[in-house]
Amino acid sequence: MGTRPNRECSGKRLPAGAKQLEDITMIETKFRAMNSSILLSGMDLDAHLQIKKMIVDFEQKASRFIPENQLAFVNHSPLDVPIYLDSTLAELLDRSLQLARRSDFYVHPFLGKEMRANGYTESFHEQYQPVFTGFAEKHFSREPIERLSKSWIIKKRDFHFDFGGFGKGYIINEGIKHLKQKGVNRFLINAGGDLAVLGSYEVGIEHPVLMGEDMIKLSITDKALVTSGKNYRRWTRGNQEYHHILNGRTGEPAFNGVLQASVIANTAMEAETAAKLLCILPFDEAKAMLYRNFPRIAYFVYFEKDKIAIGGDTRLYKRLEAAK
Repeated sequence: MGTRPNRECSGKRLPAGAKQLEDITMIETKFRAMNSSILLSGMDLDAHLQIKKMIVDFEQKASRFIPENQLAFVNHSPLDVPIYLDSTLAELLDRSLQLARRSDFYVHPFLGKEMRANGYTESFHEQYQPVFTGFAEKHFSREPIERLSKSWIIKKRDFHFDFGGFGKGYIINEGIKHLKQKGVNRFLINAGGDLAVLGSYEVGIEHPVLMGEDMIKLSITDKALVTSGKNYRRWTRGNQEYHHILNGRTGEPAFNGVLQASVIANTAMEAETAAKLLCILPFDEAKAMLYRNFPRIAYFVYFEKDKIAIGGDTRLYKRLEAAK
């Protein structure tokens, strides 16, 4: 499609300056949602309108930064009473829990209060001033809910949901599913650098230090590429550094020597979870867990000491090269 998107609010180059491998004129739609610049690219105008509506509607329902939405109602509901989840939140919770279990709960959706306690209280932006508010219990429980049915839960501990990357990955996955059902075979959904494609695209992974410049280029077909990093959504309090990637076991920012991790997988939710694991666990432990529980991924890790590690299933991409 010939576009090289500029750096946007998330601090990731829409990793990818994704471009179509065939010389076909594509329609592009750009808008903001989910604290990200969204780029849609494809030939079907109706598909653009439908995917945009799906993303905007999902944000209104599932973002923790929108007061008095459905997620806020759930988060502020009391303990030990039945709470209704509409079909979207119920399905989002199901898929998030499946991946949380595979990650041994180092990544999970129950960290809303911990996010606030660590200063992440509103949508991040360039002039972000952290506000440390609330108190998070220093108590880890794998699933602090009782599931009465798919649509009804009981909170067993005072927590708030924060679906974060799970949510972004979910709606990207849903968009791709919708496009396939319509018979669309070439499309790109790029949500602040987390993307999925139908068809073959050349994509780039942005350098986490030389921001705005790609460090790696490659091509993917019918896959998702997600980047997680500690180089943008970060702040300080006194001498203490903070960022938005929390260890799900401790509720504290993870410092493991990894600055950025990019993952290719079949779905954006799976890629998101694997990328977070690489940013949380010691690298060798993360590799072992990915080998056991996420065997169909490829990863690209940039360490704080300017080293790069590439591994996983190399069949998921082609034409890997260092960006010039």
